[in-house]
Amino acid sequence: MTSATAKAWALPASVCLVGVSWGYSAYTHLLKPGGNSAPPSVRSIAGFVAIKAILVLAVVLFFLRANGESLEDLGVTGGALRSAAVRGLAVAIGVFLFVNVLLGSLLKALGLPAAEGRLGALFRDPREALFWVFAGIVGGGFAEELVRAFVLTRFERAFGRPGLVFAVVADTAVFSLGHLYQGVLGAVQAGVSGLAFALVFLWRRKAADSMVVHAVFDLLGIAAAYALYAGRA
Repeated sequence: MTSATAKAWALPASVCLVGVSWGYSAYTHLLKPGGNSAPPSVRSIAGFVAIKAILVLAVVLFFLRANGESLEDLGVTGGALRSAAVRGLAVAIGVFLFVNVLLGSLLKALGLPAAEGRLGALFRDPREALFWVFAGIVGGGFAEELVRAFVLTRFERAFGRPGLVFAVVADTAVFSLGHLYQGVLGAVQAGVSGLAFALVFLWRRKAADSMVVHAVFDLLGIAAAYALYAGRA
């Protein structure tokens, strides 16, 4: 298969794969019984994250190479990650305070239901904190932001600016649905944070920036959750 032939099918196939993934996610969280159940344990979350990260990397690399691209084209390099470290820390703190303090307080005042009881049980044993750190960095920071950058760039390449706008909206909605196990409040907060991560990527067109912001955001959330729930019966 020639390079030109590979490029001819790689982009449409990527868009179709994303569409199928969105559809399956919507079905799982809106129609499938038990689709929004809380994770059973921290270890199961870490195991799922490890498998997902490997699959995501393999699929993204496959389609990027088929289209004559690499991770560097998405802004995933050691240098980009290092340069994003300080800037990402500041942005992550700002996003965290807005989503979890300002927006969270507003949504609670409006009476949106949360799922604190179910989730609190996952943060009672500090000895499991490393599993959460792994999930936050590898799952949130790496895998989810690699997918986000891939999705946004595929739709932009295929359909231009309208495609990019559509992808941002759809990706944000799907990301929100994926957090319905945290209750409606948690899902709305996740959607807003997902939109923020997308905008961070689009800011400099480097997935390294959104990876750092997302990872730090998750680590701040993990620390806050342990401060609230650790040691409680």
